[in-house]
Amino acid sequence: MIKRALLISFSVLLLALPLAAWAADIPAKVLENGIDNNPIAVSGVKAQVFGGFGFKALYSSAASGNDGGCVLSNVPLGKEVLVKLTKAGYITQYDLRSYSDADEAKGITLWIGSEVNIKGLYKSLGEDFNTAKGHVYLDISDETTGEGIEEVELTVSSGTVFSFGNGEYLIANAEGSSLKIGLQKPGYAFDIESATIPLFSGAFTQYYINVQSQGAIFGGAAAKATSAPITGLIQRLSGTKLVPLSGVSVAFTYLDRTTARPTVTTGADGKYKQTSFPFRWVKVTPKKSGYTFKPTSKLVLVRRTTGGAAGATADFTGSK
Repeated sequence: MIKRALLISFSVLLLALPLAAWAADIPAKVLENGIDNNPIAVSGVKAQVFGGFGFKALYSSAASGNDGGCVLSNVPLGKEVLVKLTKAGYITQYDLRSYSDADEAKGITLWIGSEVNIKGLYKSLGEDFNTAKGHVYLDISDETTGEGIEEVELTVSSGTVFSFGNGEYLIANAEGSSLKIGLQKPGYAFDIESATIPLFSGAFTQYYINVQSQGAIFGGAAAKATSAPITGLIQRLSGTKLVPLSGVSVAFTYLDRTTARPTVTTGADGKYKQTSFPFRWVKVTPKKSGYTFKPTSKLVLVRRTTGGAAGATADFTGSK
């Protein structure tokens, strides 16, 4: 009887030890993308860690400090967990991923966006942010190099797909409790070709896909254009007529506010041109001392057409 009790106790101990060993404390920073792509620490964000079947078990809860820092406690390594980020005035964010020893040592970054900024982004994309639907921010990267994979063709069960470059994609206004996606890229072979991502009404799910890619596997195809220009005309009102406005600096940035291409200046004809933009969304902003412009900036999609690379156009009108 004593021997059996000892065996049972030993078995329970064996079961308990791995669970304790696998649980970790993950240092985290909660940030929001600010002006000129400068991350801003966000304090007072409630971070809850969920796991288990259906992510219904609450493992821990914390709040970010003035530097945006917090600790995600009791996180099982190697298993997907769901981190829920909430704060008044901010869009709720669910971050779904698994963590490793490297994350425990180096820490991670969690992103959250204010309602004003998110709705402004959607407006620039020509979309309404529907609080009855789910939204997914998808990060697709190469498992070997860690680099984002661009121009992945996504098939989705619902919603509208936008590509922000660097392997980042937005699926806006998706319906239901989950989103099914298929991944492919012409001339490439991925080890992961589909995924199912949970959706939450009026909230974002940040989801990460690390693929193993065999690279270009088909040869002999005609080379396709991989970039295109952005052009435009900037004018000012003179009396009742619009006339070209020279000396206007035109800047180009991506949606994450990183510089897309060097600034150019309009000539005597009021025209500008910058080349070699990848096929993605680019924000175009004119600037000249003493002038205001309508619109203040434009978001354009650089893209191909059936006949080849079409690029994009952004025109402006300036006034003193």
